[in-house]
Amino acid sequence: MVKKLLVSTLILGGVVLAPITASAWEAGEVDPNTPSETVKGQDGKEVTVNGWIGAWDSTDPESPDPTDPEDPTVIDITVPTTVLYANSVDDAGKPTSTIISPTYKLTNNSTSNDVKVSVDSFSAKGVDVKQDLSVVAEGEAAIALQTKAGQMLNARRTLVTVPKDGVKNFEFTGNIDQSAFPTGDGAAALRPTYSMNLHFTAVK
Repeated sequence: MVKKLLVSTLILGGVVLAPITASAWEAGEVDPNTPSETVKGQDGKEVTVNGWIGAWDSTDPESPDPTDPEDPTVIDITVPTTVLYANSVDDAGKPTSTIISPTYKLTNNSTSNDVKVSVDSFSAKGVDVKQDLSVVAEGEAAIALQTKAGQMLNARRTLVTVPKDGVKNFEFTGNIDQSAFPTGDGAAALRPTYSMNLHFTAVK
């Protein structure tokens, strides 16, 4: 299955947020200011739970914050701006439903910070096809971008963390609904286009 029918193109875009204090914390993320203690020779330990009720204050290190706690000004990453995927073909040159793609690189140019790459959203920019389409980075679980039922990713999902001065590869996988294929001899391939918005978080 070495031949390809180029049926789709994706446009990638990066989204970053304004820098704020690095002491605030975000829901679902590791607390950057966690005090800890090693317990030895005891069968229990009291843990203090502190709440915060009211307006959030990013100048207070104990306050939560609605945005990423890391400073985006340290982010330095190279990503592809246009990527391709297609259906594979069998030995006879006939199209199959399996999705294939080249391998693409995420290159972290920073020598001080890792960078977490997430997918914020995926949307059609014109012609669409019925498909189960996912993006997967090396060593990570696949992220579903679109289902044959028409559901598109619209909530942030972590793709991969690229180590400082390092590279991580990603590609596309899935299956295209056979009913989406052009019919008739010599029929032109469909060329739908999508937008996949990326988000970057600096990690110390």
